Amino acid sequence: MKIKSIHILLAIIIIIGGGILLASELDLYNTTRVKSPRKTVEGLYDVSDMRGSHTLEEIEKYYQLPASSVIEAFGLRPDTNPTLFQLKDMKEIFKPVELEGEEYIVETDTVKVFTSLYLKIPYVSDETFYLPEKTVNYLIENDKLTGEEKNYWLNHTFKLEYLENDSLSVSETPEKIEEMVEETIEDKVVEEAEEFKVTGQTTIQELLDSGITEENFEEITGFKVPEDKSILVKDFAADKGIEFKEIKDKFIE
Repeated sequence: MKIKSIHILLAIIIIIGGGILLASELDLYNTTRVKSPRKTVEGLYDVSDMRGSHTLEEIEKYYQLPASSVIEAFGLRPDTNPTLFQLKDMKEIFKPVELEGEEYIVETDTVKVFTSLYLKIPYVSDETFYLPEKTVNYLIENDKLTGEEKNYWLNHTFKLEYLENDSLSVSETPEKIEEMVEETIEDKVVEEAEEFKVTGQTTIQELLDSGITEENFEEITGFKVPEDKSILVKDFAADKGIEFKEIKDKFIE
């Protein structure tokens, strides 16, 4: 008997469709991508199922690990966006390091170990036996490492080095940024102090704002600072019978 091609096509469709239906009933087929990690028998999200595609925001959502803790512990940019930054992005920021003769990449598994130590959730890694020195120090400072665990990690650290690209450079670590901001503020204050000059349009308030104390003012002029500090220094001197030029120079000494 000759079988028509249309019958063969229908048979194939029925077989495939039936197979998918059966697999779905047995929960063996799922077209929906599940991004949330699986849970342990205790009902906690499994650290071992943390993925490189997970963002810092998702890590905080599933594991209750603050995104800010990961950012600080690994020295990421302070303005890192937790919604966009994925764990796998770390390999685009940090240089690989050689540990015990093998190349190690700071990436997802590094964060798994950090999460395990920070939250006290068991996780045994088969690739991460060292952590960045900065990360270990962060854990110790936040009382997350004690006893033998602390001693182990203190002796298993390495220096993080940043790739020379648009990512965070060594000079842009949070500590360096804070130091640079402080230096800038100090320089600005010194610069403003050096540039300040007493003129005929300078008020008593501006004089005080420049750093002259009320005690200095009284010592130089022989009079207390008036309640109305909007008065020009020049007018105040004239009213008190003082030579303006004489006290002007003393204020900037």
